[in-house]
Amino acid sequence: MPKIVDHDERRELIARAAAELIAEQGLAAATFREIAARTGFSKGVIEHYFDDKEHIVGKALDWVDERYLKHEQRLTRGKEGLDAVCARLTCTLPLSPAATLHWKVRLNYWGLAITRPDWQALLEQRSLATYKRFAHDLQEAVALGQVAPELDVTRAGQMLVHFAAGVSINAVLSPRIYNRRYLILASEQVLLGLEQWRDRPGQPFFDPGFIATGKHLHD
Repeated sequence: MPKIVDHDERRELIARAAAELIAEQGLAAATFREIAARTGFSKGVIEHYFDDKEHIVGKALDWVDERYLKHEQRLTRGKEGLDAVCARLTCTLPLSPAATLHWKVRLNYWGLAITRPDWQALLEQRSLATYKRFAHDLQEAVALGQVAPELDVTRAGQMLVHFAAGVSINAVLSPRIYNRRYLILASEQVLLGLEQWRDRPGQPFFDPGFIATGKHLHD
């Protein structure tokens, strides 16, 4: 009998291998030959599933984002309001080897997207979906009385995405400075700002005060 091949499983294995190579060695390392060596498939098998290197890079990003979304769904299941915001923010940051790999792949992809409007459109779409999930959590927080009803949940959701992206990039590029402790304390400060905003509407919920007093964050 002919061997039954699970094509979806093969595509996932190839995308995972490409993501690992990109995270470890950069985009240049994600060649058909190197991916074949890592997966144990022949170069011809890789070529059967993917048109070119650009196709593989795109699928590597898809694999990373799909894993991220599944993890996010697990962490936020059964949570609402600020509890959901906290879980979603924790999932976003590079606090684990898997999340760090995700960010390294994203950074490589973003570098290429600078000159690719079609890739920029894809990234914009995914960023929009992310901040809308934060905005939904924040709308629940308003309903629960956890934050002031005057909070602009759309803007706040966007700011949470900006914070997460910025601090995650810093953590990947300068992990000794922006270490795990820094990420946790910085995210806690952001969440505290959201809670305190309830008592002082009209003031920024990203209080820069922790920067002025937070030398210990680098310890």
